Amino acid sequence: MESWKKTIYVSWGIIFLHGAGMSMFAPFLPLYVKELGITEPKMQSIWSGMLIGAAPLFAGLMAPLWGTVSDKYGRKPLILRTTLGISIVAALMYLSTNVYQLLALRIVQGICGGVIPAFTALLALNLPQDKTGQGLGTMQSAIYSGTIIGPFIGGLLADLLGYRNVFLVISSLTLIAGLATFIVIHEPKRDPSSTRATVFNNMKLVLASPNLRMATIAIFFIQFTLFFIQPILPLFVVSLSGGERSATMVGLVFAITGFSTVLFAPYWGRTGDRKGHSQVLSRSLLFAGLFFFPQALVTSVYQLLPLRAVIGFFIAGIVPSTQTMIVKNTKDSQRGGVLGITHAVHSLGHALGPLVGGIVAAVTGFRSAIVLTSVLLIVIWYFFRNFIRKPATGPPD
Repeated sequence: MESWKKTIYVSWGIIFLHGAGMSMFAPFLPLYVKELGITEPKMQSIWSGMLIGAAPLFAGLMAPLWGTVSDKYGRKPLILRTTLGISIVAALMYLSTNVYQLLALRIVQGICGGVIPAFTALLALNLPQDKTGQGLGTMQSAIYSGTIIGPFIGGLLADLLGYRNVFLVISSLTLIAGLATFIVIHEPKRDPSSTRATVFNNMKLVLASPNLRMATIAIFFIQFTLFFIQPILPLFVVSLSGGERSATMVGLVFAITGFSTVLFAPYWGRTGDRKGHSQVLSRSLLFAGLFFFPQALVTSVYQLLPLRAVIGFFIAGIVPSTQTMIVKNTKDSQRGGVLGITHAVHSLGHALGPLVGGIVAAVTGFRSAIVLTSVLLIVIWYFFRNFIRKPATGPPD
């Protein structure tokens, strides 16, 4: 087997373990909050929201710094530091006795972040230029796989082992991911003096480069729009199902989108390598927007399911394409820092989209919010179409 293929397969397993471990607690977190003494339902909801959002928020804030550090001292050391830190934090969560301790640990967990930008930069370094899209598409499928399967495994283990013991499983999985990185993944030796980039310099680079600037802006608006209906989709599904097996139906709607994304992300990566990632991004944005609109017209969950599968198909072409375009327009010596900045922008869009979408849906209704999502995606495609159709010009000097 060619070494780059081995790298892709091993990377898939490592990122899957990391993603599954980080998402396992999601289904039982509100129940765990109750166990820690928060018994009032409204406060359980508030605390659950804070606990879920704390780690991604701080991970996004810290991503530019950790990306820059990885450029100077190596991506592999950063990944090892991150996985070890998260493993220790998860073990400490097992010992937490109140929600304040748990929130503090979730913040530390976010501060310890930086795996995805560092792994993206490291994987790009180990791939042939004409296989970059395929590799990053496969990595994207690993992220989605972990976050889809992780909550299912977490809920199952919570029933079998109890809430606290799941944190020990999370700690173990993250540690295994780190050990696998240490043993299998190779990073060429680098001279720490070869890059003097700082977070500020990386931000200047992103702003000065038309390709990087436009790609970063596109990433924000794409993530904002894709997560716009996230908070109202479960409520919309419940309204369609009439309360019959609502939880199962909600899970099925989310799962079919996720599995479709997982299945087709490598395909879009290979297509981008052959035909151009800008073409893949353009088509994926346009058709995602077009297929969002019919969701506002459905009258049953069974009509919604195939549309969500199609949406997953096109989402699979959006994220890997933007990541590959960033990689191809950035020097290796600054790639981690630039990916850290785009990851921070990605997290900001992820955070603001559901917030604004929930408010819009409360004012205009579920179906109007879905129509607006369709319109936003088409507007993004229209606004960025001239830029994203241009071939990558390579990293700036």
